[in-house]
Amino acid sequence: MNFFKRLRLNEIIVIAAMIVGLAGLIRFVSWSAAHDAMDYIIVAGFVMAIVFDVLLLHFDNDIFYVFATTGYSLALFKLLSDSVGTFVDLFQGINMFGDVSQMGNIVSISILAAISSALSVIVSFMIRRVK
Repeated sequence: MNFFKRLRLNEIIVIAAMIVGLAGLIRFVSWSAAHDAMDYIIVAGFVMAIVFDVLLLHFDNDIFYVFATTGYSLALFKLLSDSVGTFVDLFQGINMFGDVSQMGNIVSISILAAISSALSVIVSFMIRRVK
Protein backbone atom coordinates (compact mmCIF):
# COMPACT_ATOMS: atom_id res chain seq x y z
CA MET A 1 0.00 0.00 0.00
CA ASN A 2 2.96 2.29 0.62
CA PHE A 3 3.84 1.93 -3.08
CA PHE A 4 0.58 3.58 -4.14
CA LYS A 5 1.04 6.46 -1.70
CA ARG A 6 4.32 7.38 -3.41
CA LEU A 7 2.76 7.49 -6.89
CA ARG A 8 1.74 10.78 -8.42
CA LEU A 9 -1.64 11.17 -10.09
CA ASN A 10 -0.18 11.19 -13.59
CA GLU A 11 1.66 7.92 -12.86
CA ILE A 12 -1.58 6.33 -11.68
CA ILE A 13 -3.32 7.42 -14.89
CA VAL A 14 -0.44 6.03 -16.99
CA ILE A 15 -0.73 2.71 -15.15
CA ALA A 16 -4.50 2.71 -15.75
CA ALA A 17 -3.99 3.42 -19.46
CA MET A 18 -1.43 0.62 -19.62
CA ILE A 19 -3.73 -1.89 -17.90
CA VAL A 20 -6.70 -1.02 -20.13
CA GLY A 21 -4.44 -1.12 -23.20
CA LEU A 22 -3.09 -4.51 -22.19
CA ALA A 23 -6.66 -5.76 -21.76
CA GLY A 24 -7.47 -4.46 -25.25
CA LEU A 25 -4.40 -6.14 -26.70
CA ILE A 26 -5.23 -9.48 -25.09
CA ARG A 27 -8.87 -9.18 -26.17
CA PHE A 28 -7.88 -8.36 -29.76
CA VAL A 29 -5.28 -11.13 -30.06
CA SER A 30 -7.62 -13.78 -28.66
CA TRP A 31 -10.55 -12.65 -30.83
CA SER A 32 -8.60 -12.16 -34.05
CA ALA A 33 -6.70 -15.43 -33.75
CA ALA A 34 -9.98 -17.33 -33.36
CA HIS A 35 -11.48 -15.65 -36.47
CA ASP A 36 -8.34 -15.58 -38.64
CA ALA A 37 -8.36 -11.77 -38.68
CA MET A 38 -4.98 -10.97 -37.12
CA ASP A 39 -3.77 -7.50 -38.03
CA TYR A 40 -0.22 -6.86 -36.89
CA ILE A 41 -0.54 -3.09 -37.23
CA ILE A 42 -3.17 -3.10 -34.48
CA VAL A 43 -0.95 -5.33 -32.32
CA ALA A 44 2.03 -3.07 -33.01
CA GLY A 45 0.00 -0.01 -32.00
CA PHE A 46 -1.01 -1.55 -28.68
CA VAL A 47 2.51 -2.84 -27.97
CA MET A 48 4.14 0.47 -28.90
CA ALA A 49 1.80 2.38 -26.61
CA ILE A 50 2.32 -0.02 -23.70
CA VAL A 51 6.11 0.18 -24.10
CA PHE A 52 6.00 3.98 -24.02
CA ASP A 53 3.71 3.87 -20.98
CA VAL A 54 6.31 1.74 -19.20
CA LEU A 55 8.99 4.23 -20.23
CA LEU A 56 6.83 7.08 -18.88
CA LEU A 57 6.92 5.50 -15.44
CA HIS A 58 10.71 5.81 -15.45
CA PHE A 59 11.38 8.90 -17.60
CA ASP A 60 9.26 12.05 -17.73
CA ASN A 61 9.59 12.93 -21.41
CA ASP A 62 6.90 14.80 -23.35
CA ILE A 63 7.49 12.91 -26.59
CA PHE A 64 6.70 9.60 -24.84
CA TYR A 65 3.19 10.89 -24.13
CA VAL A 66 2.74 11.62 -27.82
CA PHE A 67 4.00 8.18 -28.85
CA ALA A 68 1.78 6.39 -26.33
CA THR A 69 -1.29 8.28 -27.51
CA THR A 70 -0.33 7.62 -31.12
CA GLY A 71 -0.04 3.88 -30.48
CA TYR A 72 -3.46 3.58 -28.88
CA SER A 73 -5.01 5.78 -31.56
CA LEU A 74 -3.39 3.74 -34.32
CA ALA A 75 -4.84 0.54 -32.89
CA LEU A 76 -8.28 2.14 -32.50
CA PHE A 77 -8.59 3.70 -35.93
CA LYS A 78 -7.05 0.74 -37.78
CA LEU A 79 -9.56 -1.58 -36.12
CA LEU A 80 -12.44 0.74 -36.96
CA SER A 81 -11.32 1.23 -40.56
CA ASP A 82 -10.97 -2.53 -41.03
CA SER A 83 -14.49 -2.99 -39.67
CA VAL A 84 -16.32 -0.53 -41.90
CA GLY A 85 -17.97 -3.37 -43.82
CA THR A 86 -19.35 -4.82 -40.61
CA PHE A 87 -20.77 -1.43 -39.58
CA VAL A 88 -22.37 -1.03 -43.02
CA ASP A 89 -23.95 -4.47 -42.77
CA LEU A 90 -25.30 -3.68 -39.32
CA PHE A 91 -26.89 -0.41 -40.41
CA GLN A 92 -28.31 -1.87 -43.66
CA GLY A 93 -29.59 -5.05 -42.04
CA ILE A 94 -27.68 -7.30 -44.43
CA ASN A 95 -24.73 -9.66 -44.21
CA MET A 96 -22.60 -8.90 -47.25
CA PHE A 97 -19.43 -6.93 -46.45
CA GLY A 98 -18.62 -8.08 -42.93
CA ASP A 99 -19.76 -10.30 -40.10
CA VAL A 100 -22.44 -8.62 -38.01
CA SER A 101 -22.17 -11.29 -35.33
CA GLN A 102 -18.70 -9.92 -34.46
CA MET A 103 -19.91 -6.38 -33.79
CA GLY A 104 -19.80 -6.82 -30.01
CA ASN A 105 -16.17 -7.90 -30.12
CA ILE A 106 -15.19 -5.03 -32.40
CA VAL A 107 -16.95 -2.46 -30.24
CA SER A 108 -15.54 -3.79 -26.97
CA ILE A 109 -11.96 -3.75 -28.29
CA SER A 110 -12.53 -0.28 -29.72
CA ILE A 111 -13.82 0.97 -26.37
CA LEU A 112 -10.73 -0.35 -24.57
CA ALA A 113 -8.44 1.33 -27.11
CA ALA A 114 -10.44 4.59 -26.88
CA ILE A 115 -10.25 4.61 -23.08
CA SER A 116 -6.48 4.08 -23.20
CA SER A 117 -6.10 6.80 -25.80
CA ALA A 118 -8.23 9.23 -23.79
CA LEU A 119 -6.25 8.52 -20.62
CA SER A 120 -3.02 9.14 -22.52
CA VAL A 121 -4.33 12.47 -23.77
CA ILE A 122 -5.49 13.48 -20.29
CA VAL A 123 -2.18 12.63 -18.64
CA SER A 124 -0.21 14.46 -21.31
CA PHE A 125 -1.88 17.73 -20.32
CA MET A 126 -1.36 17.29 -16.59
CA ILE A 127 1.21 19.40 -14.79
CA ARG A 128 4.09 17.18 -13.85
CA ARG A 129 5.93 17.85 -10.64
CA VAL A 130 9.42 16.71 -9.77
CA LYS A 131 9.57 14.26 -6.88
